[in-house]
Amino acid sequence: MNPELPLYIRTLVRGEHDLNDQIEERLDRDGWDGFPRFLASLFFAAVDRRFGEDALPGEIIRFVAALREDLSHGGPDIDPIGAEALIKSVLDPTTEYDLSQEMIGKIQLATSYKILSEGDLSDAELDEILAEATEFAMQG
Repeated sequence: MNPELPLYIRTLVRGEHDLNDQIEERLDRDGWDGFPRFLASLFFAAVDRRFGEDALPGEIIRFVAALREDLSHGGPDIDPIGAEALIKSVLDPTTEYDLSQEMIGKIQLATSYKILSEGDLSDAELDEILAEATEFAMQG
C-alpha cells in the first residue's frame, strides 16, 4: 500500500488543498497502490464510527439524502438505494447490494469524506481512524 494514502485523505478532509494537490501528483506519478483496499477499510471505520451497531434505517436514509444534496453541487452522482445498502452492509454483513466497483468506490469516498469532515474530529481522532484503516487494509 502506498504510504501516502492516509495523508492524502487527511489533507482532503482538513481542506489542505495545496498539500493535497502535491500528494495527488505524487500518487499519480508513483501509483495508487492499495487505494481500493484502503478506501474500503476507511469506509468501514467511518461508517462504524458514525452509525455504530444501533443505527436506525431512517438515520441512514437521512444521511444518504444529505450526502446526495452535498454532491449535487459538483460531486459524483451516486445511487441512493445502493448507498443505503452499502452503508447498511457495514452494520449488518447479511445486507446485499448489487453495485459496480466504480459506484462502490464513489459511495465509499463520498461517505467517508462526509463522515470525517463533518464529524468534528480532533487531529488525534482523525489520525486514529486513518491508522485503523491502514492497519486493516494491510492485513488483507
